[in-house]
Amino acid sequence: MSNATIFDIEHCSFVDGPGIRTTVFFKGCNLKCAWCHN
Repeated sequence: MSNATIFDIEHCSFVDGPGIRTTVFFKGCNLKCAWCHN
């Protein structure tokens, strides 16, 4: 994947790990990373 389309950015997420995080959701990513739940 040389380019990634950003679908959404969620600022101040409390559900994706400890602390306050920014979560970036990609559209059409086919990498299937083990840690990713996108």
